[in-house]
Amino acid sequence: MNRGNPHLVPAGIVAIIGHQPPVTRGLLFASASLMVLCTLEIVSPFTLYLNWQLIIYELQLWRLVTCFFYLGTFSLPYCWNTWVLVHYCSSLEEVAFQRKSAEYLWMLVCGAGMILLLTYLFGSQYFVSGALIDLMTYLWGRRNPTARMQVLFFTIRAPYLPWVLSWISLLMGGNVQDHLLGLVVGHTYFFFEDVYPLMSTSQGFRLFRTPRILKMVLNDPD
Repeated sequence: MNRGNPHLVPAGIVAIIGHQPPVTRGLLFASASLMVLCTLEIVSPFTLYLNWQLIIYELQLWRLVTCFFYLGTFSLPYCWNTWVLVHYCSSLEEVAFQRKSAEYLWMLVCGAGMILLLTYLFGSQYFVSGALIDLMTYLWGRRNPTARMQVLFFTIRAPYLPWVLSWISLLMGGNVQDHLLGLVVGHTYFFFEDVYPLMSTSQGFRLFRTPRILKMVLNDPD
């Protein structure tokens, strides 16, 4: 752990966070706050991870949220996930969801809900922040199908981005099930939001339509 000057880490992260769109900024701030608290051993990661027994029987409801925000203590995996958030997830909010912060936030809420449902059904108990990041990178790749990306030392087409990023994360000790959850949920959202509404049988139905009240709160155009 870095105990020599703990203020260096937050200062650098604050500079990065300040240049991001609002929802991504909130994600970065939450993950950075938990990283600092856990790195300095003020908070234990064991109080943050997803544990359905503690949630249901002891009403530790905060775990439903903190399991998405904790990216680890200050380490290579944390820096990698933060880099992905800054480069791809912020781009998704700025371009695909331009002036649609409410839709972007609702996408994350719906995606998080699906991830939680799957973890409950399959009995998984861990941190699912990687799954949420995979959801965002999957959607970014699908909505930029012709883009070509430089990832480390090779160039790939955007739709393959989440698979490559997941592979790199696995090399750094990531969880296979975590990434599969994110990719499955990402494809589910993409299908019902971008594909199915265009089919004649859908009659314009959108499963993940953003609530109007959320648009009003965030001052998004209707």
